[in-house]
Amino acid sequence: MDNQTQVWISEVLGWAEHFYIGNGYPHVDYKRMFILEHKQHNAQVVNSDVVFTAEEEAELQHLWSLSRQAWGKASDLHGMAILPDKLWTSDVNSPSPNLSAFTITGNYLVLSEACGEILQQFNLGNSQLVKLQIYNMGTLEPDDKRFFYFFDLAEWRHYVLPEKSASCRSSGYERNGYQRHVYRPWKGDLVLSKEAPYCDLDIWHDPMLMRSVFLSKRLYQALNDAGMSQDWHLTPCVID
Repeated sequence: MDNQTQVWISEVLGWAEHFYIGNGYPHVDYKRMFILEHKQHNAQVVNSDVVFTAEEEAELQHLWSLSRQAWGKASDLHGMAILPDKLWTSDVNSPSPNLSAFTITGNYLVLSEACGEILQQFNLGNSQLVKLQIYNMGTLEPDDKRFFYFFDLAEWRHYVLPEKSASCRSSGYERNGYQRHVYRPWKGDLVLSKEAPYCDLDIWHDPMLMRSVFLSKRLYQALNDAGMSQDWHLTPCVID
């Protein structure tokens, strides 16, 4: 087997098409939070006659606090505390039916129904898929009949060899006990240790490489066979 095609790195979290869509959690009144956020913004406009009261400010702060409770370790790609049960948007733009993967506000990853069903067939470990719809803030109804999958990536594995990878540049700081690096594919190959092809998972994050997502060969092949790989912005890795 060609060692350059056993594991793939995805830049989906950096280069996927992005939409202004927010997470809705079962314990948060997202509609109310949206209204208060816009009222707060309008009240700050020069010469505005909109009044944002202290009570409304306190209510908004409380709703933000409830939302933060749900985030868990999502910023580190290590799992959310509470998963969303719906998505909300006020944007006229919506994901194309042909789009298999895209990001939303907060840099969360959302998949088409077909793509999510493919991932369900693979070993995700503690990462989770949640089937949901996108709701319109104006009508409080789904934008259309389509379903999507919210993907909460929660698994870490460490195989990146930055000292051998021309594509890795040190960020100069450490997080969660790992020296963080930035991926620059135009600089050269990304080299992984020989254990990478034998990973017990089909998709994972390496904490040494910011916003990284890695796919096994068989998951890559399934996405490619379904005509979805282009939305994942994939590059083959080199195994050392």
